[in-house]
Amino acid sequence: MIRIKNLEKRLSPSFLLKIDELEIKKGDRVALIGLNGSGKSTLLKLIAGVLKPDSGTIEFSDEKVRCGYQPQSPYCFSGTVEKNIRIAGFKGELEPVAKSCLLQGFENKKAKTLSGGEKQRMYLARMLAGSFDCLLLDEPLSAVDIEKSRLLEKTLLESCKANHTTLLFATQFPNQAPAVANKILILSDGRVAEFSDISLLKAPKSEFGKKFIDSWRIV
Repeated sequence: MIRIKNLEKRLSPSFLLKIDELEIKKGDRVALIGLNGSGKSTLLKLIAGVLKPDSGTIEFSDEKVRCGYQPQSPYCFSGTVEKNIRIAGFKGELEPVAKSCLLQGFENKKAKTLSGGEKQRMYLARMLAGSFDCLLLDEPLSAVDIEKSRLLEKTLLESCKANHTTLLFATQFPNQAPAVANKILILSDGRVAEFSDISLLKAPKSEFGKKFIDSWRIV
C-alpha cells in the first residue's frame, strides 16, 4: 500500500527524519508513538503530501489511492457542521455519520463555533464519510474527553475493518494504540526504533522501546 525508501526530511539543524525502508500494507492500522519531536507529525505530513521530502521516495501501490489527512488542529471551513462533513464529497445520509461521531444535533451549527473536541469529532466524521483508502490522523482525539474517546475509537476501528482502510495515526495516549491499531511504529529522534504488530507493546526489543513503553505504562 505505502512503500517508503531512503526518506529524509530536515526540519532544523538539529532534527532529521530519516527512514531507510518502511512498508505499510493495505488494511494495516498503525499507531505512531514516540516522544514529542520524534517525527510523528512530520511523517504523516510527508505521506499526505503536505511536506515534500528532501530525498527518498514515498510510493503508493495504486495511483488512485485517496488519502484523508487530519492535522493536530483541524481546520474548519465556513458554514455548518454538515457542510464541513460533506466537503470531502460525501453525498449519503448524514444522520448515521453524525451519530457515529457523537454529533447528533450539531448538523446545523456553525463549525467555527465548536469547541476543540467537537471540531475533532467533526473532522473525524469527515474522514470516515469521505470513503478514503488511507487515513492519516495526527492525534485525532487529543481534545476529546475519555468517555467519548472510547466510543470514537470503536467507531474508527469498526469503520477501518469494514472498509479495509489503511490507517496511520499518531497518539500520545497509552490505551488508544491497542484499542485501534494492529501494528505499532515507534519513532525516536527521527528514526524507526521498532515496527511490529501490536504485541510489541508487551515485549519491545530495542532499549529505547523498552524505556518508552515502560514510561507509557501499558498494561
